[in-house]
Amino acid sequence: MACAVAVVIAILAILTTRRLKKVPTSTTQNLVELIVSSLNNFVVGIIGPKGEKYTPFIGTLFIYILCMNLLGLIPTLRSPTSSINITLSLALIVFVTYNVAGIMETGFRRWFRHLLGDPIWLAPLMFPIHLVGEFARPLSLSIRLYGNIFGEETILAVLAGMSILIIPYVVAIPLQFPMMLFAVFTSFIQALVFSTLTTIYISIAVSTHEEGH
Repeated sequence: MACAVAVVIAILAILTTRRLKKVPTSTTQNLVELIVSSLNNFVVGIIGPKGEKYTPFIGTLFIYILCMNLLGLIPTLRSPTSSINITLSLALIVFVTYNVAGIMETGFRRWFRHLLGDPIWLAPLMFPIHLVGEFARPLSLSIRLYGNIFGEETILAVLAGMSILIIPYVVAIPLQFPMMLFAVFTSFIQALVFSTLTTIYISIAVSTHEEGH
């Protein structure tokens, strides 16, 4: 399901951007430009001028997670993000990305110096604390997304099973319908939270020592 979502997003991206014009004349291009500019403003607003080059990564992450979250609302399908394997994989990608970005932007020495903490004579205490904090980030990202989507799908399944049958196997009152409407909102929120935390982690990683604090 995760691969299928990725393929569909890639195909849509190709189809909607192959005939771009400097002055948009189509509704599709206007919509795409609105989405891209909104995501870019969001990222730059947190990271600063350096953030524009991270917009493709964070924007793709947001759209990908949102589509996977919504997939579970289609009958017989399941959200890939209701699996800890998917959410942990995404979190590990984020973990590697912001650490590599930090090393490239500030240099390995300053990046490692941040892990030692201040003052330097407290490094034997602060270094393991910072390491635990670093590894807690992907764990927190993955469990938060997994727990919310898995819980949401479980509730939908329970409510669907409680639906009142009017004509057996033909017509039923869908008790899960109000929850499905709410799930659309929470799917967006969970994708936004994951993307926002990713942006903040990158912002801290690429900033100077003083700005990071």
